[in-house]
Amino acid sequence: MNATSRPARAQINLDALQHNLDIARSQAGTARVIAVIKADAYGHGMLKIAHALLQADAFAVACIGEALALRAAGISHPILVLQGAQHPDDFDTAQQQQLILTLHSKDQLKFLEKREKEWPELWLKLDTGMGRLGFDPGQARTLQQRIKQHCSVLMTHFANADLPTHPGNKEQLACFSAALKHHPLPASAANSAALLTQPDSLFQWVRPGIMLYGASPLLNQSATALGLQAVMTLSAPLVTINQRRKGQKVGYGSSFECPEDMPIGIVAIGYGDGYPRHAQPGTPILIRGKRCPLVGRVSMDMLTVDLRPLANVQTGDQATLWGEDLPVDLIAESANTIAYELLCAAGAHCTRQYVSSAQEKSSPIERIN
Repeated sequence: MNATSRPARAQINLDALQHNLDIARSQAGTARVIAVIKADAYGHGMLKIAHALLQADAFAVACIGEALALRAAGISHPILVLQGAQHPDDFDTAQQQQLILTLHSKDQLKFLEKREKEWPELWLKLDTGMGRLGFDPGQARTLQQRIKQHCSVLMTHFANADLPTHPGNKEQLACFSAALKHHPLPASAANSAALLTQPDSLFQWVRPGIMLYGASPLLNQSATALGLQAVMTLSAPLVTINQRRKGQKVGYGSSFECPEDMPIGIVAIGYGDGYPRHAQPGTPILIRGKRCPLVGRVSMDMLTVDLRPLANVQTGDQATLWGEDLPVDLIAESANTIAYELLCAAGAHCTRQYVSSAQEKSSPIERIN
């Protein structure tokens, strides 16, 4: 182990990843699948995940830098850069590296129209209600004329797909479909949530992201109910067990007072490892197959747990903070955030280890920051 390595581990199950991709493909029908691997594959390690997802038809990343890292690693799949060009030189880079750029702003269009060199492939983004990136759908005809044959796909993004019955979903889909009637190009609209719940949004390309990593893209439905499998299991060792007396206080702010004589466990993980500082007391932590409640405040390197549910526990036991039997969505809810944030944070801070039944042994432990 590297001398600077911290005890927390993020184990990445590549079999579960493939399972989730299979679900995405089964839901996609005839649409082609773009695996979204931006933000270091939501904390799972972009390069490893890309090589594990080569059965996807394409990859999507946020920026040029992510795309170049994939090309340097030998990934030859089509790569869609969702933020598009941020500098005129990005168009040269995209053309040289055969990257697909999202075109979503007037500034990007101005750069292109001044360009004397060959243009890269473009996907034209329409803002149908997200209010973030994209052109007014009413401008689609004029825009398509200006970029001519370089536009291969029209795309949009849902604002409320995590709530399938939200009226905004139908409004956005109607707006996008109206634009497509005048511009019969291949289209892309569905993220994970829409892929699972909005069959009219599939078109020719779908863009699953969070579902690939085993978290639910829907607010009111669990990942298990959707058939998804957790890819990341976050764990850390139990380093100390303290016997505390009734009335003793635990942690910063003395926010927890022991209601009786009880064992308190100290787990070697905290917000410095990406575990949410704002996880509420009672948030479950899995030890020896039983859920034990978090007590007190989460510290930078440690947290404290009520061990009373366990009849037999000892120092060195591994605590699971989320994973196969403890959904990351549950922990996110307790911390008033979303699974996306937790996965990205833990993946950025913890040592990762990749496992797969296709390998005789687990991959070497890897740290990528």
